[in-house]
Amino acid sequence: MKSADLKIGYLMVSSPVPNVFIGGLMVTDGRGLPVEFRYTEPIQPTRIQQVLYGQVLSAYIKREVILETLLKNIESKFKCLLVEDEHLVDYPTKGYSIVRIATTKSSPIGPVGKTQTIAPGEILLQVTGEGNPIRINLGKGTATEGDAAGGSTEPPTEITGLLLEAGEGMDVAEPLKRIEKALEIICQEMGITTTSAATSR
Repeated sequence: MKSADLKIGYLMVSSPVPNVFIGGLMVTDGRGLPVEFRYTEPIQPTRIQQVLYGQVLSAYIKREVILETLLKNIESKFKCLLVEDEHLVDYPTKGYSIVRIATTKSSPIGPVGKTQTIAPGEILLQVTGEGNPIRINLGKGTATEGDAAGGSTEPPTEITGLLLEAGEGMDVAEPLKRIEKALEIICQEMGITTTSAATSR
């Protein structure tokens, strides 16, 4: 697959100021160039909502409000959606996987494509020859290769293959930083500060 034809989704949910949530979803090609970008309006729960939802409020807003809204509105198709937030990993999907990704400071673990299991469904993946490996979490609902044999040791080759292919032309985790910065700028342009926040229902 040509890098221009490869499509990867990136979803970031940010809380630029206390009690305000905003999300952005960007689809890039295999070179890291943006194909499509969508974002939600900033969401500020009322005090009553904070009391009624309690500790599950944050997860509810991230999944049922922000994630669902962005997935309904995005037009570009992608095989993998990369996120940073653990609340988003186990969201049920069709036709693509949601994978939590994080950069690490770990030393290289071997040649490109080498994996190292950290926990069931969580691995280190060597994407480039000399760089630090990335940490990926496949979520509880994603089967790892080896499950049928009684041992979760390797992630699905479709996911690792896609990340390795993208890694040939881009830093696969970097677009999340771009979305975070874009959401920060959007909030600033809306005049959202620690004393003034927009609301969205």
